Amino acid sequence: MRLNMRQRLPQSLRPLTGSLFARMAMILLAGLLAAQLASLWLQWGERASVVSQARGLNFADRVVEVIRVLEAEPPARREVALAALRASDLQLTLITAEQVSPNEPRGQIQATIAARLGSTREIRSLGGGGGGGAGMGGGGRMMQHSNPAMRRFDVRLNDGQWLRIVGTNEVSAPPALSNDLIVQLLITLFIIAAVVMIAVRQATRPLQQLATAADALGSDLDAPPLAETGPTETRRAAQAFNRMQARIKHLIDERARALAAVSHDLRTPLTRLRLRAELVDDEKLREQMATDLDAMASMIDATLDYLRGLQDAEVARPIDMNALLQSLADDAAVLGKIIHVEGMVRSPYTGRLSALRRAVQNLIDNAIKYGHSAHIRIDDDATALRIVLEDEGPGIAPAELARVTEPYYRPDASRSRETGGVGLGLSIVKDIALLHGGELALTNRPQGGLSAALVLPRSRNQVSPV
Repeated sequence: MRLNMRQRLPQSLRPLTGSLFARMAMILLAGLLAAQLASLWLQWGERASVVSQARGLNFADRVVEVIRVLEAEPPARREVALAALRASDLQLTLITAEQVSPNEPRGQIQATIAARLGSTREIRSLGGGGGGGAGMGGGGRMMQHSNPAMRRFDVRLNDGQWLRIVGTNEVSAPPALSNDLIVQLLITLFIIAAVVMIAVRQATRPLQQLATAADALGSDLDAPPLAETGPTETRRAAQAFNRMQARIKHLIDERARALAAVSHDLRTPLTRLRLRAELVDDEKLREQMATDLDAMASMIDATLDYLRGLQDAEVARPIDMNALLQSLADDAAVLGKIIHVEGMVRSPYTGRLSALRRAVQNLIDNAIKYGHSAHIRIDDDATALRIVLEDEGPGIAPAELARVTEPYYRPDASRSRETGGVGLGLSIVKDIALLHGGELALTNRPQGGLSAALVLPRSRNQVSPV
C-alpha cells in the first residue's frame, strides 16, 4: 500500500511538519540552503579558476625573466647562467635547431611573453596542444591539457639560440576556505533563518488566531471579534468569521427569546388544564388526565432543557469532582438506589459545575432506569479525566450506539417512553461533554449492560469564563 509523505514520517517528527508555519519555514529554509550551497559551489569554482590563472601568469613571468637573463649574457656564459636559473620545478636546456618542437602553441603564451619583453619571440611546442604543457587561454588564462603538471616550450632567443623550458610544478587543489569566511557564511545563514522564521510566523499568525477563535466560538459567543488587519485574504477571512459569529449570536439570542416565550405560553395552559382536571368527578379519568399532564410537563421541561444547550452563562471554575460524585451517590442512596464509586480524581477540574452535575446525574439516572444500579469508575491522568458509569441493563444494539445521543431518538422497546423520559438525556450529556472539549463514549460491556464514559480533557481545557 502506497503511503503519503506524512505517513512515512516518524511519529516524533509529525508535529514538526504538521502546522502550516513549520511547512512554510522548512520550504523556505530548504530553498535558502540550496541557494547558499550553490553560491558556495560557484565561489569555489571561481577561486579555482583564479588560482589557475595566477599560477599560469606566474609561470609566464618566470619564463620572461629567464629569457631576459640569458639574452643579457654572452653565449659563452649562458650555461653558467642556466645552472643558476634552474629549479626543482623548472628545467632549462639549450638545444639545437634540429631539436626544436615542430608545432606552434595554442593560446596566449606567445603574446603574453612578447608583451612583457616588448618584442616577439618565436615559440614552439611538442604537439598542437602544447605538448602536454599549457598555453595562455583567452583572457590570459592558462590552457589546461592532458598533463597539466608539465609545461614544455621551446623559445628562440634574440640571437637565434633555442631554449627548452619545462615546468614541472605539482598540481594542487585551490586553497581551502578560510575560517573567517566559514564563520561569516554561518552567521549569514543564521540571520537569514531567523528572518525567515519571523516572516513566516507573521504570515501564519492570522490563521492561528482564526483557528483559536473558531475553537472558542462554541463556548463563548460573546468573544471579541477578530482584528480585520493584514493581507487582503486574511482580512476577508476575519470579516467572514466575524459575520458568522454575529449571525450565530443573533440566532442564539432569538432562540433564547423564543424559548422563554414558549416556556411561558405552554406552562400557563398546562396549569389551567391541571386545575380543571381536579374538577372532574370521574376519579379514573382524573388520574389519567393528571398522568398525561405530568408527561407533557416532563416532555416540555426536557425539551427546553436540551434547547437551552450551551446558553448556560455559568462561570467555569475549579471543581472538586470527588465531592460532586460522592454527593450524587449519597442522593441516590437516600432514594434506595445503589451507587458504587471506584477511584479518585487527582486534582480539581476546571469546568461548569451545574452542567457537569447535570451530565453525571443524567448518566446515573440512565443507569438506574435500565440497570437498577450504577457503578462509577474514575480514571484520571495528566491528559484527561474519565468518569465511566456502568450498569447491568440490557445494553444497546451495536448498530444503535452511534444514534442514541441524537435528540429524541429511542432505539427499542426496552428503552421506551414507558420507562420515562423523551430521549434527550444522553443528548444533553453529549452537549455538555462537547462544551468542555470532551466526548461521550458508549460501549456495551462483555458481561452485559452499558458503559458510558464521560471524557473531559485536562491538557486542553476548552471551557473559558463567560
